[in-house]
Amino acid sequence: MSSTVYQDEVIILKVKDWQTADKYAVCFSRAHGKVPFIAYGARYARTTGGRLIQPFALLDVQLYSGKRLDSLKTCELIALPQQLDIKQMAYASVIAEVTEALTEEHQPQEDVYELLVSAVNLLVRNNPRLVALSALCKLLVLTGFAPVYDVCVNCGKEVTGNTFFSVVQGGLICEDCHGGEELLFDSGARKMLEELLVLDFNDPQPFTVRGGDLMQLEQILYRFIVYQIDKPLKSLSFLAQLGL
Repeated sequence: MSSTVYQDEVIILKVKDWQTADKYAVCFSRAHGKVPFIAYGARYARTTGGRLIQPFALLDVQLYSGKRLDSLKTCELIALPQQLDIKQMAYASVIAEVTEALTEEHQPQEDVYELLVSAVNLLVRNNPRLVALSALCKLLVLTGFAPVYDVCVNCGKEVTGNTFFSVVQGGLICEDCHGGEELLFDSGARKMLEELLVLDFNDPQPFTVRGGDLMQLEQILYRFIVYQIDKPLKSLSFLAQLGL
């Protein structure tokens, strides 16, 4: 029985060599969600499709569905990958790795696809650190992993002023409930979170950024994501090596 062929627009999240002449890739597609696939023969220089399979390329692909892994039939270029410098590439890799970790295979989420495409495009025009953080905030919401930001997860009381954040409990902890092990989550960092959640990637408007708030929010979100996926993020180690 022949394999089913399907067509979709995709953004490539990850590529690595596979066996002697092939490539293994993970993409996120408009209509089929996350799809890992094999591009057979893609490492041969004469293979046109193989040259297109590179991180953050936008492609129109035809894939054979398989029992274990799908495989590439054909692909055409929609848009060349953005020319990212090392800093932009590092933050794009964070977005890609978190997306891969938080999404299920073949679960359509067109809003996630649109978020990825617009985020990568914005990385080259705006502060990549803020773009990546905003993308992660939005991604947590779209995938159903968003922590509780508005009330205390213990008592349900609406919180104001400086509060705390529990990675394990997944949300805010008020001053009355905190036990001393939670992360500080002050009002400035929460205000920044609100700004990043509503940031329009197609028409981003400027807002005030304080370094302390940015570092605090990064610490909270990265620790929360690592706790949710239960494994370290390689892209965060790369950021650390770059001193970012």
